[in-house]
Amino acid sequence: MERKYSKYSVILIVVGIFIAYMIFPPINITFGVWSMVAIPIGFAIYLTGVTLGIIAFLKKEKGFIKYIALISIALGVLYVVFLFAIFGGEI
Repeated sequence: MERKYSKYSVILIVVGIFIAYMIFPPINITFGVWSMVAIPIGFAIYLTGVTLGIIAFLKKEKGFIKYIALISIALGVLYVVFLFAIFGGEI
């Protein structure tokens, strides 16, 4: 069985986390007025990766990569807490 869901999930998780975090220090890559749009876009890409990781887990793909996608759910929770701490609910 090919491990396509787990590979794509890890790729999307890494890309999504990078895009969502890139306007915050230490990376701090900004796009001017459109910088705040990167937060929900990156988080949506991250959630897509987590969904593919769950699909890989449910389809019982072989390998360890699917567990990395499921472990990254903690990063998503920390990211939401991070956003509420910074913006205080005023996004």
